[in-house]
Amino acid sequence: MKRRELLNKALDRVALGVVASSVLELSDLWSVALSLSASEPTRPTSIDGKDSVARERTADGYAMTYQWTDRSGREWRLEFPIERSAYREAADETHGYPSGFEAAKASAHAERLTETLVNASAMGESARRSLPESVLLDGAIGLVHSLEYKTDAESTGAPEYIRTVEETLVDGCGDCKDLTLLLVGMLSQPAFGYRTAMVILPGHMLAGVHRDDLPPTYADALTLPGGEYVAVECTTSRTIGDFRDDPVLAVYGDGVEYIDQSAIADTGWEF
Repeated sequence: MKRRELLNKALDRVALGVVASSVLELSDLWSVALSLSASEPTRPTSIDGKDSVARERTADGYAMTYQWTDRSGREWRLEFPIERSAYREAADETHGYPSGFEAAKASAHAERLTETLVNASAMGESARRSLPESVLLDGAIGLVHSLEYKTDAESTGAPEYIRTVEETLVDGCGDCKDLTLLLVGMLSQPAFGYRTAMVILPGHMLAGVHRDDLPPTYADALTLPGGEYVAVECTTSRTIGDFRDDPVLAVYGDGVEYIDQSAIADTGWEF
C-alpha cells in the first residue's frame, strides 16, 4: 500500500539529503514527518462546491471543468477528461520529492493539459487568435492558483502525502508541494519548454523557472540564490520573482543546483 511504501522509502523522500547526507543528515530531520500511520486515499478527494473546479463522473473516468481568472483579469475555462484507470495508477505510485518532480515533468496528462490550454483561448478572446507566451504563462499559473489549498492532513488524513499531477487535477486541491509539481509539470512540457525546479523554503515549496526561459516581460525579475532560477509561487498570487521572506534552503532542478547548509542546520528543515 502506498502509505507503507512511503515509510520504506524515507531516503527518497529526502533526496536532497541523499546528495549531501553526510553533511546534512536530512533523513534525521524528516524522521517525524515520515512517521506515517494514516490510511492512504482510495478515491478522489471531495470537491467542496468551489466554483473554479467541477468534477463529473463518466463511464470510464472524470470530466473535469476548471474556470479561473488570471492575474490580468482574463477569464479562462478549460474542460479536461481524465481516465479513472490513470487516476488509480497514479495514486498507486510512490514518490519522494525528486521522483515526484521527474514524474510531473514526464506526465502525459500534464502535456495534454498544457496542449489544451494552448489550444484554448481566454474567455472573450477570438478562438483563432494565438495568445502570447506571457498570457499563456499567466493562464497556467492562474489555473494552479485556482485549485483549493488543502494540507495533507485535511485532504488525505495523512501528515505527509505527495500527489501526482493526475491526483491533483482530479482532486482539485493540494498543498504547496502538489501545486508546485503540477505547475512544474505544465511548464516543462514542449508547449512551454521551460527548465524548471523545486524551490525549498522552511515549511514551504514553490516552483522555479530558469531566467533565460521566461518571456521578455520578466527579464528584470529577481533571481533566486544561485542566480539561475526565478521564483513562481503556486499557492499565493505573487508577482513572478517575488516570494515570502524566508531563506531558500535548496533549489532542485537538474539535480541539486543550490543548497544552503547553514540555513538547513538553523531551521531544522521541517515540512
